[in-house]
Amino acid sequence: MAITNNKTQCFKCTIEKIKHSCKRCSKGFCFIDLAEHKQILNEDLNHIINDYDEFKQTINEHKRNSQNHSLIKQINQWERNSIEKIKQKAQNWREIVLKYSSTVINNIEIKLNDLNEQIKQLHRENEFNESSLN
Repeated sequence: MAITNNKTQCFKCTIEKIKHSCKRCSKGFCFIDLAEHKQILNEDLNHIINDYDEFKQTINEHKRNSQNHSLIKQINQWERNSIEKIKQKAQNWREIVLKYSSTVINNIEIKLNDLNEQIKQLHRENEFNESSLN
């Protein structure tokens, strides 16, 4: 019975030993270096998991703090400024309407007083007829 020699060169230490293939990278390692290779792969995977967790945490913080986003702050400031401008314009127009209304009412009062004086004058003089009452 013949014993087969399954020894090949280890990818890492380059010594002729029994080869154990890594299914992930298809490289051949001796038993000791295969264990170390698996450990390195596990560490790499842990780094990826940690990076994922950090990224996920950052995303969650952004979701929680969306009100603090710079664009949201700018929109909020624009809204406040716009509301203030509208309030100022509305107040200006109120003042204009009140001033105009006051002027119109004063003019009407003056005309009514003049008309009243004319009526009193006609009554005092007793000089009126049907056409003067129309």
